[in-house]
Amino acid sequence: MLTSYKLERPDLNWGEDGAPHSSQFDDVYFDKESGLEETRYVFLQHNKLLERWKALQKNVFVIAETGFGTGLNFLCAWQAFLDSEASDDKQLHFISVEKYPLTKDMLTAALNMWPSLAAYSKELIEAYPTVCHGLHRIELAQGRIQLTLWFGEAEEGFAALNANIDAWFLDGFAPSKNPEMWTEKLFQHIHRLSHQGTTFSTFTAAGIVRRGLQAVGFDVQKVKGFGQKREMAVGQLNQLTTSFPERMSQGQAWFNLRQKISVPIKKVLVVGSGLAGANTAYALAAQGVSVTVWEQGKTIACEASGNPQGMLYPKFTAQDSEVNRFYLAAYLYATRLFSKLDQKQVFWDQCGLIQIPKNEKEALRFQKLLDEQLYPEAVLQASTDKNGSILLPLSGWVAPKKLCETLLSHPNISVQLNTLLSSLESIDPEITSESDESKNHWKATTGLQEHFFSHVVLCTANQTDNLNITTKTPTIPVRGQVSYLDVETARKNCLSQDEPAEKIDIEKVLCEFGYVSPPIDGQIHFGSTYNFEDDDQEVRESDHQKNLTILRGLLDLSDGVFESKDCSGRVSFRCTVVDHSPIVGPAQSDQIYQTAYSALTKNAKWKTNTIEEPISQLYINIGHGSRGLISTPLSGQYIASLITNTPSPLEQEISYSLHPSRFIIRNLKRSQGI
Repeated sequence: MLTSYKLERPDLNWGEDGAPHSSQFDDVYFDKESGLEETRYVFLQHNKLLERWKALQKNVFVIAETGFGTGLNFLCAWQAFLDSEASDDKQLHFISVEKYPLTKDMLTAALNMWPSLAAYSKELIEAYPTVCHGLHRIELAQGRIQLTLWFGEAEEGFAALNANIDAWFLDGFAPSKNPEMWTEKLFQHIHRLSHQGTTFSTFTAAGIVRRGLQAVGFDVQKVKGFGQKREMAVGQLNQLTTSFPERMSQGQAWFNLRQKISVPIKKVLVVGSGLAGANTAYALAAQGVSVTVWEQGKTIACEASGNPQGMLYPKFTAQDSEVNRFYLAAYLYATRLFSKLDQKQVFWDQCGLIQIPKNEKEALRFQKLLDEQLYPEAVLQASTDKNGSILLPLSGWVAPKKLCETLLSHPNISVQLNTLLSSLESIDPEITSESDESKNHWKATTGLQEHFFSHVVLCTANQTDNLNITTKTPTIPVRGQVSYLDVETARKNCLSQDEPAEKIDIEKVLCEFGYVSPPIDGQIHFGSTYNFEDDDQEVRESDHQKNLTILRGLLDLSDGVFESKDCSGRVSFRCTVVDHSPIVGPAQSDQIYQTAYSALTKNAKWKTNTIEEPISQLYINIGHGSRGLISTPLSGQYIASLITNTPSPLEQEISYSLHPSRFIIRNLKRSQGI
């Protein structure tokens, strides 16, 4: 387990030519005079990228790199790909690892040296993530270029990847300066992530690199190096490899994410237009996929996602875990996405969030969070506004319904309201004789109408089990009532009770037993109740009173300031999961799994790479509870990566923690000895 998500800053000095130099490794990031030419010679030319892109048949080409540095190799590949003869519907996915990531200011200073790349550099710098341990997914060039950055140890990063690499840029500081990176496990992961025909090139001809690659099956040869460098190494994996899913399984085949045979994407049906559905549809549409969204209600986001205001409240823990890393990665991704989509503050205000301790025990936990410095200050720090509280400066409030409407306005998305999925039937693609319906796998029925889709994603929250399509999900509906108060009424009430009216001028989201957000549209939104086994859909005065108690505590107001008669509100039902993690991934068959992996009932440590296919081309994205604003954007990207067969934006272990089969596997392991 990690002891900190903070990363050591690179120790740089800037030479007379303005180029960055690493004091840690006593090596340059690039040569100012010939850096671009060297990248193009070593990595683009010797991986034969222009020829391969011209002949590219599949939709995506994937490059992986050791050592992101200043991003120069990535920018050159991005520029070359867009200038190449690859058709406009093709995408480039670029993956890179970096133990000592540059800050945004450092990156800006370094890339200023390359005016020919200025347009690409500007977009990269604007999208560059907060420096924090883990995987970071960035969409560039309107989705045609996808960048996945791992900040941390290279070996650890490649172990976390679920990706099928076409070409390797083995870069970084010279092996003589940084031999610790080139471990046996690193080369094993390079092999795991490669397929027959994967190529590599590297600026070095060092024996440690050549021998490591040869040991895992690459054919390696020396060729003339760039400029004054005598030699460099290039090569290819010519061995026959197992399938992509089998290479990724690492002994836990029950957590398989991928179809063994890649199925053409014709049309994708997303069922549900709330946060999960809207983010899934948007992630697919941004990659050029045609998406149809069915919503059984009269409006977009008419269930729990329809609240007028919500907040980004990640509830970070003081210990590292897969679930905590998921919410950290999702939180950072959501803040980047919202800021990119909403520069006019239509649905998003990054005003910050103050988390106030509920009691002494929580105050001690907050202090531990600060003392142990698990998180970078950009993510979490002590609040200067309220003693003993913590500040999440990247947080803020979101108008969920407006967010969903924005996401679903993408031109590749068609939304159909008042459309109830009444049945879903798996069909043989050969049955559909019409050419436009060929290769579809699902027949979806609404009313008397039948429609055909190649892939289906269920974002149906508490209604999922009613469809009787997949194994029953361990979800629980939790009733929540939010309350609204008119700002002017609140001011008048404060003045009538000799309370300062400026207490209503809330600048940051405040959280304790509940929350209150800065006013929008002339109203203050606060709450919320949390009731199990309660199916009452009506707004209750008693719940207004509970929410007003929360509000008075957050704003330090006396008991008589507000009355429930002044409130309006809304009731909705969160979809929560028994283990407090969402259910995201390919749908599974309980019966097939119980038979295929029955050995787990005798040995919980049993491993296998024998994969049973999931229910073909059917996916689930539900159970986000009260943290859906944080978790659904990255979950949508993750589902899109599974459908498009592209690199996952989630660490392998995190995807296991969200996998729909996790409950089946837990039950098998728990049945030992019964």
